[in-house]
Amino acid sequence: MHSEKIKVYTYTRVSTAMQTDGYSLDAQKARMKAYADYNDYEIVGTYEDAGKSGKSIEGRIEFNRMMEDIESGKDGISFVLVFKLSRFGRNAADVLSTLQVMQDFGVNLICVEDGIDSSKDAGKLMISVLSAVAEIERENIRVQTMEGRIQKAREGKWNGGFAPYGYQLVEGKLQINEEEAKAISIIFEQYVKTDIGANGVAKYLENHGIHKIQRQNGKNPLFDAHLVRLILKNPVYCGKIAYGRRKTEKV
Repeated sequence: MHSEKIKVYTYTRVSTAMQTDGYSLDAQKARMKAYADYNDYEIVGTYEDAGKSGKSIEGRIEFNRMMEDIESGKDGISFVLVFKLSRFGRNAADVLSTLQVMQDFGVNLICVEDGIDSSKDAGKLMISVLSAVAEIERENIRVQTMEGRIQKAREGKWNGGFAPYGYQLVEGKLQINEEEAKAISIIFEQYVKTDIGANGVAKYLENHGIHKIQRQNGKNPLFDAHLVRLILKNPVYCGKIAYGRRKTEKV
């Protein structure tokens, strides 16, 4: 009696930058087909993303379709064949999370050229190495982002999105916007010289017809007490640029 063949999908990705690595789509596919034939696997689905940089996950339409098919279990497959691990994901974290999803649905990954099979012990070692690499990647990204911000703060450059009220951004640095700054000096003056508090300052501005100059992202023409408090607390107004303030309050 003929035993049921093990069913597999194949996935190929060629990015424009990788066209040069000598493995065209056809070469990758031929190699995987030979591997499947040799092991008596039946290819029941082929997926390929070609010519995209592979940078953004949106660019991997076929990859996402394959993952949906795995999650639906429609073909009852056991493996996904890829040519090399580097064709499968953008980085270790990406490969790892994909692999975990696949394994939740009983599907393993075989990298034909690298001789990796995630269902075997050596493959499990590969997964633990991947998770270590993924951790390093995440740490590097975090450090780069933070270092970039610290460097900007050192140079007196602005880290945020919009410049705070009273300032404008000129070549990445904050400069006083005279028109908006009038209100800021009144806020500080009133707050320091009187004891009317933020609510009182907001009322004072309203009574004296001092309105917020609208920016493209502004809705409210009035200075409310909340905004007054934010302005009073913001170290930018005493000439400091803060970073990490939201998280740690260390300024």
